[in-house]
Amino acid sequence: KGRVEKEKLDSFNVPYYTPSVKEVRELINKSRLFDIEHARLFESNWDPQDDLDGDVVLDYAGSGANVANCIRAVMEPLIVDHFGEDIIDDLFVVFASIVAKHLEKAKAKYPIIVLSLKKAM
Repeated sequence: KGRVEKEKLDSFNVPYYTPSVKEVRELINKSRLFDIEHARLFESNWDPQDDLDGDVVLDYAGSGANVANCIRAVMEPLIVDHFGEDIIDDLFVVFASIVAKHLEKAKAKYPIIVLSLKKAM
């Protein structure tokens, strides 16, 4: 939308990777520091205030805003440091709208891996 310099946009990078349960198991086994007693994959709704089961989002706009606020809590310092404060409010209004449109189609979830470890003998 022309609000930031192309060079700043091109140089902004926040690497993010979500490993599989298999990858986490392999890494722990490779370290030989712990034995895995239990490993389980859970899913959590993008919207931290949506604790309903099922695949339907009742309030797309509200859930979009909730997701945007959570992401903002984590990302705002990085974004402000790189781009400045001028874009931050508008950025997350637009992001909330994009998330809301996605949630109209499907409830989004993210994976959570929970492990019970025992010190290797």
